Amino acid sequence: MAADPDFDTKNGIVDGPTPPHTDLSAQYKQSFAYYTFRVRLPSTLATIAASLVKDKDELLATYGVAAGADIEQTTKAVTQLREDILSNAPLLPFEGKEPDTALWNAFLEKLPAEKRTYFTACWLYAECYMYRKISSIFRGTSHLAAHDYFSPQKQTATKLSVDAMLAVAKATRQNERNSDTFRQLIKLNLWGNRCDLSITSGKQVKPTGNAFDQVTDLEEKLLIDGTLDVWKSLDGGSSAGIVDIIFDNAGYELYTDLILAEYIIDKGLAAKVRFNPKAIPWFISDVMAHDYHWTLRFLAEHSDPVLSELGKKWQRLTGEGKFELAPLEHFWTSPYEFYRMPEANPGLYDRLKEAQLVIFKGDLNYRKLLGDFSWDSTESFETCLRGFRPSNLCTLRTVKADLICGLADGVAEQLFAKDKEWMLTGEYGVIQFASK
Repeated sequence: MAADPDFDTKNGIVDGPTPPHTDLSAQYKQSFAYYTFRVRLPSTLATIAASLVKDKDELLATYGVAAGADIEQTTKAVTQLREDILSNAPLLPFEGKEPDTALWNAFLEKLPAEKRTYFTACWLYAECYMYRKISSIFRGTSHLAAHDYFSPQKQTATKLSVDAMLAVAKATRQNERNSDTFRQLIKLNLWGNRCDLSITSGKQVKPTGNAFDQVTDLEEKLLIDGTLDVWKSLDGGSSAGIVDIIFDNAGYELYTDLILAEYIIDKGLAAKVRFNPKAIPWFISDVMAHDYHWTLRFLAEHSDPVLSELGKKWQRLTGEGKFELAPLEHFWTSPYEFYRMPEANPGLYDRLKEAQLVIFKGDLNYRKLLGDFSWDSTESFETCLRGFRPSNLCTLRTVKADLICGLADGVAEQLFAKDKEWMLTGEYGVIQFASK
């Protein structure tokens, strides 16, 4: 926590929860957004700055001796960004020549002046801005422009998951095409979302225990289960169709994405699974194209024959076009909620319309589906989508932010009575479905 005792007073912080039907923002002291900007994100930035110092020799070996000045400059800029957040600085326009600069600046220009700082802006906008700002710091250098500063953490997360991966692989080699098997795999994929480095500010979470036993054990933690509707949308659809998966985290979650995708292809539920990665390093653990290829290579080269065979199979499916990495879209790393996609990126919206199902993974995608808005917990998922219905869609999300919809009457109140932090722990999950 920053040392400034007068911060709240100087910045008009309200000592209370986010009021109903308003944007989530760090202006409300009892919100997770406030904690995010006072503690979590400054910690993330401090970690990046420290890793540049710690890994300097390795970076020089990779990018050349001339990168030394870039390392120093970048460390200073990341540290300054941390100070900017802790002082509630304004969200300034971007100056680089990156492909999404105009998109971002047009968005920022339309924000009301009084909602254009880290603590007054909608939480979603300000947090996305910070990650885009880190990217611009690196991309503005001569030698570190292509450096993924989150890559070591993502690769470590994958290596820590090998035991869990092996157990899942062995349990899924002889499965059948039916709703029960599909239910197990989609829930496996849901709970894989608990391993999220952005929530822990980069601290590793190792998946342990039998994953399928956990699916059973966690049944009572699944607050909304639209699995049967998801299954029907595939089982009753075309075997020549496309399923889009909008990626969330690398590591174990990516592995469970691939397990689910393999099942969809092997059982003839679709002809292609199209994966949508992030264009820039994003929320610490989000999947970029190189993470996808690295993971397949890591598995293919693994000493365990089961994992090696699996990695080679997925490489083959990629080569055959049955697994496909979608073209890079900067919309996924923009501040826009998804209901604005038809206007902000009509080409992407049209592409999603080609799919028979679009699966949105994780908490950030959920926030973008609903908007960072304090909906009533009983509001319907369809209402909260605000017209965003390019195809049949579902969201697999473990709850790590203080917004939710679609709960039955009284459920939220019961959960708050048990644990006032229940929305922040990743302990609960939802599988929500909306037909096109």
